[in-house]
Amino acid sequence: MSEAIPSTHPALRHCVALLRLHLAAPSLAAAKQIHARALRAGVPHSHPLLAKHLLFHLASLRAPPPPPLRYAVAVLSCLLPHGTLDPFPLNTVLRIAAGSPRPHVALELHRRRLAPPDTHTYPPLLQACARLLALREGECLHAEAAKNGFATLVFVQNSLVHLYGACGLFESAHKVFDEMPVRERNLVSWNSMLNSFAANGRPNEVLTVFREMLGVDFSPDGFTIVSVLTACAEIGALALGRRVHVYVEKVGLVDNSHVSNALIDLYAKCGSVNDARRIFEEMGLGRTIVSWTSLIVGLAANGFGKEALEIFSVMEREKLLPTEITMVGVLYACSHCGLVDDGFRYFDRMKEDYGIAPRIEHLGCMVDLLGRAGRVEEAYDYIITMPLEPNAVVWRTLLGACAMHKKLELGKVAWERLVELDPGHSGDYVLLSNLYAAVGMWADVHVLRKTMVKDRVRKNPGHSLVELRNSVYEFVMGDRSHPESEQIYEMLAEIAERLRREGYIPRTNNVLADIEEEEKETALNYHSERLAIAFALLKSLPGIPIRIIKNLRMCGDCHVAIKLISKVYDREIIVRDRSRFHHFQGGAFSTADARVAPQEKAESATPIPTLSPPEGNMTFVDGVTWCVARPGVSQEDLQNALDWACGQGGADCTPLQPGGRCYQPDTLLSHASYAFNIFYQQNGNSDIACNFGGAGTIIKRNPSFGSCKFLASETSAASALTRGSMWMIFAAASTIFLHLRVFQSV
Repeated sequence: MSEAIPSTHPALRHCVALLRLHLAAPSLAAAKQIHARALRAGVPHSHPLLAKHLLFHLASLRAPPPPPLRYAVAVLSCLLPHGTLDPFPLNTVLRIAAGSPRPHVALELHRRRLAPPDTHTYPPLLQACARLLALREGECLHAEAAKNGFATLVFVQNSLVHLYGACGLFESAHKVFDEMPVRERNLVSWNSMLNSFAANGRPNEVLTVFREMLGVDFSPDGFTIVSVLTACAEIGALALGRRVHVYVEKVGLVDNSHVSNALIDLYAKCGSVNDARRIFEEMGLGRTIVSWTSLIVGLAANGFGKEALEIFSVMEREKLLPTEITMVGVLYACSHCGLVDDGFRYFDRMKEDYGIAPRIEHLGCMVDLLGRAGRVEEAYDYIITMPLEPNAVVWRTLLGACAMHKKLELGKVAWERLVELDPGHSGDYVLLSNLYAAVGMWADVHVLRKTMVKDRVRKNPGHSLVELRNSVYEFVMGDRSHPESEQIYEMLAEIAERLRREGYIPRTNNVLADIEEEEKETALNYHSERLAIAFALLKSLPGIPIRIIKNLRMCGDCHVAIKLISKVYDREIIVRDRSRFHHFQGGAFSTADARVAPQEKAESATPIPTLSPPEGNMTFVDGVTWCVARPGVSQEDLQNALDWACGQGGADCTPLQPGGRCYQPDTLLSHASYAFNIFYQQNGNSDIACNFGGAGTIIKRNPSFGSCKFLASETSAASALTRGSMWMIFAAASTIFLHLRVFQSV
């Protein structure tokens, strides 16, 4: 039938011309109308010329929505009974299928061997494998392409680089990339390699390839810049990221929404929230839902949970519909800021207002929300009643909460489930080991570590990164591989001495190892983040902020020590660990730590030379005592802090002021007394500052007493304290604490 209509037939030529004409603005409706017109004019379904141009028109449709795969396959099917199929229409349908929601159709068509492969057959097939993460089929296609002589074509090699990178085999991707002659590489080749490294957490390799790319005079595009900015964000290379930002503005890529979103992510991950906000504001009408989500997550990670939720409210007022990822960011904000009630409210709204069915990621956020808030039993109940089968990540989240809050029995339950779902995961062994150590079960710790050695389970070593003078330096605990390690350790000794003068007492309970107390103090001093800070203090100019990236969670002792380092050396220090940001500004915490549990909060530790009891307060524990609260603290917060320190009912804040409000001064008095400083050092709670008729220290209540116990007391009034004598009192209190610990151990 197709032979009866020659290619010169007027109706056929007219319809082909119309299909070509509409390629400038292709549409499915136009394609169907032209197709119908051809059929009415007597052109058969199976005519190869009509099918060729019709399929090409369908492949040119701009998503969304994607080209109609079923329609394209139907057109292709009309050609099958009429002799050998030409590769062009088959390759066109493969291209449509690879970009559709059903990429497996491309692989199924290829298995039927409908036409001999040519130079355009393998790229869409490899793209389909990359989307399906079908590594085995991709490797078979690689071998087949090599057998047929197509594996050395640049667009086939580009697809192979993308496939191996998507499947996590960045070494194989780089091997294919290296086999490509430099002169034959195009911009897609470089971008594919950069994206492979970036997607697999290899930021150093991204920057290395980018340097090679610039060396052969290739001009980066938006995709290149996104990969580079992602790498900068991963290693905290803010200075390099700023230079890339300048380049973006210079070449006119600032209006590229993908680049702007990557800039928001960069500044947020480097702790520069104001810059992230500025980029977001400058985007104006170019903002996408990704832009809003990036800012929401960035604010939450930096501790600005309430601000993140306010941004979400603005997004709602602008009638933008959140996606599943946006809601993950909102729940993330609630989780990292301790907003339990808000988290459940947003979770309910996600289902009711936006029709987003909860996925395992959302349910995991809810478990994390409860676990971080200390409601571990509720988190376990939530897991066993959730509508989806909990995966290893959910149980791992519960195990982490158990380790944090010393819930041994629930921790064992989570461990048993993890052994079934994801055996051999090093992080699970570490969490269980930390839980055993936290409750003093050292024998179980040793058994678990022997099991790790026996099963060849290796723990990722902790390391810290710091950027100085266009270079990023890496340190591990006790690292002496640096050429200037001698000077670094001398600086560490100087830091330790200056911290002792400020009253710093190592919190050795953060060392989860069964070793002597002195060894614990040494181990704390050699943590990787302290080595990085010592190096930065040696090599950077005064006043320059220090930014540290740590791959694991920072311990509580380093949290206290770095706060004091920031004060002593008058440096802004920003530490990004695995779970959150820590901002230190000259000894004070920024609001970035507002999401920390009450016993971990801290305010300025700067001593005030004169202190006197505020008028209107009253004694509520034994002795002449007054207590004040940090500005903005609620009565409930203060009472919770007092209960934590003095035991339930050991101190009552309600009668401190007429009207039932606790004393809340507007000055630094509320967080500057000597007693407060020592209290924070020992117990990590800054909600209250107490003075006991002189210099005193509050510790947790002894169950045999009905009120708080005082560890040290001076007869001189607090108002007589001077800055010059403050450090001597710190040293004396430190000695008393040391002797008390020895006495208690005896």
